[in-house]
Amino acid sequence: MIGIPYTVERRPDTGVNNVKLGVWLFLASEVMLFGGLFSAYFMLRAGALDRWRPLTSHATTAVLNTVLLLGGSAALSIAVRMARARRIAAYRGWMAAATVLPLLFLPVKALEYADLARLHVYPSSGTQWATYYLLTGVHALHVLAGVIVSAALLATSGATWMGDAPRAINRVEAAALYWYFVDVIWLLLFVLLYVS
Repeated sequence: MIGIPYTVERRPDTGVNNVKLGVWLFLASEVMLFGGLFSAYFMLRAGALDRWRPLTSHATTAVLNTVLLLGGSAALSIAVRMARARRIAAYRGWMAAATVLPLLFLPVKALEYADLARLHVYPSSGTQWATYYLLTGVHALHVLAGVIVSAALLATSGATWMGDAPRAINRVEAAALYWYFVDVIWLLLFVLLYVS
């Protein structure tokens, strides 16, 4: 079987392999997506007649979600090290934590949405709330996508680890890049929506 070149080896022209190059290009498009969303947020906020107030009443859930996301990324960072060391049992344990912690972000966010609905705060309640739901909703979809990828990496078979460990390790490293991006976006959202 002929493999695709540079799936694990670094390309001489870019210095990274095809998998990581693909992830970096994908993240560049994500920067443009969130850049547009953040630009709209700032323009709408600057032009608003009423002052936009931070969602301090839900700061506790926002802090909990921050801990869950950052904890998941910390676990993933350790999972990457375990994968590189080919300590597969330890990798699976840390990867399970890296999957479950961000997964818990989603029901906490859903509870926040439910509480806002109980208070009759919907996207139609005003421009501030429309941008809040849009930004947090798009971010939550990114969390869900990351959880699905993490679960797939967790399910990597022992045969794959035995027969093609470099590719498995490369996939985990690429997923880590994505999760770090998702974390940075959440930290920006945390500051904009719950603090400032």
